[in-house]
Amino acid sequence: MTEHKLVYEVLLIGDSGNVKRKQPDEILSLLENHLPNSPASLVMFLGDNIYPHGLPEKGDVLREDAELVLKAHHNTVKNFAGKVAFISGNHDWNKGKSDGLAYVLRQEEYLNNLFKQKVFFPENGCPGPTEVFVNEFLAVIAINTQWWVQKGVKPIGADCGCEQQNEEDFFIQLQTLLAKHKNKRILVAGHYPIYSNSLHGGKYKIKHHLFPFTIYKKNAYLPLPFIGSLLPIYRKYYGATEDLSHPRFRILRKKLKAMFRGYPGLTYVAGHEHNLQFIEKYDNSYIVSGAASKSTYVMDSKYSRFGMSAKGFFKLKYYDDLRVKVEVLIVDDNNKDGELVYDGWMN
Repeated sequence: MTEHKLVYEVLLIGDSGNVKRKQPDEILSLLENHLPNSPASLVMFLGDNIYPHGLPEKGDVLREDAELVLKAHHNTVKNFAGKVAFISGNHDWNKGKSDGLAYVLRQEEYLNNLFKQKVFFPENGCPGPTEVFVNEFLAVIAINTQWWVQKGVKPIGADCGCEQQNEEDFFIQLQTLLAKHKNKRILVAGHYPIYSNSLHGGKYKIKHHLFPFTIYKKNAYLPLPFIGSLLPIYRKYYGATEDLSHPRFRILRKKLKAMFRGYPGLTYVAGHEHNLQFIEKYDNSYIVSGAASKSTYVMDSKYSRFGMSAKGFFKLKYYDDLRVKVEVLIVDDNNKDGELVYDGWMN
């Protein structure tokens, strides 16, 4: 049997905005220990890069702390031979508040200056899509999922530095990019998942119906039987702004699912949920890698290949025959190299 060559590696780490500021952080240390030596590699931070409100303006009481978070990211990958990319999440947009654009533009400028190159995608707070990396085997495309649910000003059109004049342009341009790279492996990255077996995907436990405030705080055990079910039902079928069922996000999600089905082998990766998930559905792979700062529950489903509540990240290994190996590494207090908890091949 011919041994095929490893041609590219992608490390996916999301929701890293609450890492330790002034001492070594276990997830960033684990990431650093697993950085490939080859320039044929990419580390992608999947949004919510700064908790709790993104990057405030200079003089704000939270500015110094936010800068420390970004510097911790930079220190982790500053000697990395490969490419580094960041996308934005809802926290980076000041938790979706109407002044969020200013926060994300500040973060883009700060990170690009810190790394002395373009590392923030898509640019200017635009919806995307944007090519992050392309070679003969792989195309990595970033989209801005927060743009779809953002309140207040959100950029569109040439006056804002965006190539997209309207929402329809987003889908036309994404379809064009997917068709352009149809003979490669395609990886599309956005902060919000398309599928999730956890809170934002409307998957709730019995305790959330009996003690609905545990949705927001782990130990908020105020019993509200019967009436307490209204909150998880609302979140599941209508959705808060950060939920997959939110009406605005449903528009994006429905069209992306249909579009992706035309490209078997495509992988969509996201953060947002604070856990690790690998779902395969309709010949596409869906990865959630949002467990850099904390971990929350994940439930099982028919299409789930892997799910775990633990601090860690995904690593994808691309081979010259277009096969992709999936690895999941989690923090282990007794081993600086962590624990490999999943090791398998994509369909």
